[in-house]
Amino acid sequence: MANGIERDKERETYWRRMVKGQRGSGLTVRAFCRKSKLAESAFYFWRRELQRRKAEQEQSGRGQRRAAGRKPKVAFLPVHVAEEIGPGPQTSGRIEIELAGGRRVHVAAPVDRQALADVVAVLEGRPC
Repeated sequence: MANGIERDKERETYWRRMVKGQRGSGLTVRAFCRKSKLAESAFYFWRRELQRRKAEQEQSGRGQRRAAGRKPKVAFLPVHVAEEIGPGPQTSGRIEIELAGGRRVHVAAPVDRQALADVVAVLEGRPC
């Protein structure tokens, strides 16, 4: 139960199958929905809702692990330096941040560090 509302497991299972089916079909969402006689708006709603629920489960799972005294897993990502920059003031630059789920944030420098941290926190569903 989430937020005092009982979830319909059959409906959730159905939509998980539909979202997975669309991914594997090679069809656009629009074409898949037409073929499957689904409302496109419902498809997009459920795809977003299932992603939200998955993130919610992962968050609660992390909280339970921490509560059990285990350290949280730390993920390291490779850092690629596109070109070497010499000494002196930097007038421009570009930062690319890859978030969980393959989402990417492209930032042109200079950027306010706190603003960037706030944007990343929001995208990852964390409080600022």
